Amino acid sequence: MSERASGWYDDPQDPDQLRYWDGILWSGRTMPKVKPGLDRSRIGDARRQYEDEQERKRAAEEAQVSGGYGQRPQLRRYQPTDQPHSRQYPGGPQSPYAHQQGYAPKPVKTTPDGEPTASWWRRLFAYVIDNILLSIVAVAISWTWLEPWVTTITDWYGDLITAAENGGSQPPVPDAIYDVPWQFPVAALLLYLVYEIGLVAWRGQTLGHLICGVRVRGAASTAKPDLSASALRAVVKGVSNITSLVPFVASLGTVFSLVDGLVPLGDGNAQSLHDKAAKTYVVSARAPKTPQTAQLPPPYVGR
Repeated sequence: MSERASGWYDDPQDPDQLRYWDGILWSGRTMPKVKPGLDRSRIGDARRQYEDEQERKRAAEEAQVSGGYGQRPQLRRYQPTDQPHSRQYPGGPQSPYAHQQGYAPKPVKTTPDGEPTASWWRRLFAYVIDNILLSIVAVAISWTWLEPWVTTITDWYGDLITAAENGGSQPPVPDAIYDVPWQFPVAALLLYLVYEIGLVAWRGQTLGHLICGVRVRGAASTAKPDLSASALRAVVKGVSNITSLVPFVASLGTVFSLVDGLVPLGDGNAQSLHDKAAKTYVVSARAPKTPQTAQLPPPYVGR
């Protein structure tokens, strides 16, 4: 019995190869004694064939484009004005998204001469800010007449709380609560007219407009409206303030003001009724943001 360990040994029949000895007999498994060189290796043949085929196709396309003279076409570099996914690189496949132009921007309402109008929310916030400021000043001016009325309300409310805590009956509502001192709505109306007419005619915007970034302009030009247009605009806009002085009509003024505030949502130029009456527009006082063009890398121009 042979003491040679199993393994690969020189083939007794062929000195150029090895044969496997299983410890007892020579097996039928053989392998070359020397590894093949790069010139004999078949690894990478498929890759080289593919690259050669692609090179031949590119050469044929370039020759066809240049009229058969073998001149390489001039490759166009990417321009910032190009739309993403809408161009085709020379010599490359067409993008599957080339037919898409992206999402259409939301349409913006403009004046007849093309200036963007202010958004409805900005106008609403400006209106709220102006009313808060005017109410504070009007209360301060008419506090001499308002103080007894406010005292009556607070006293009745205190009696109401006391009765609820002690389980007593609810005290009657004093008639004086329904009699708001007329000095307060008059002061509020006069203050509103001076504030609205003066600031719009002087600067084209109230403090609320200034805070919210909107302004009022005329129909004929982008300049602020004149005094007469500002006065007409303020009167129509302040119908609710005016009607508050007339009994049984105040509710109609409130309805008119509500409709006046909602009309811009459906109007093509975002005009309220008071803007239509005065031929004015409320536009944005801030410069619109310029969209940034995406800077895409240049196309691949070489192999």
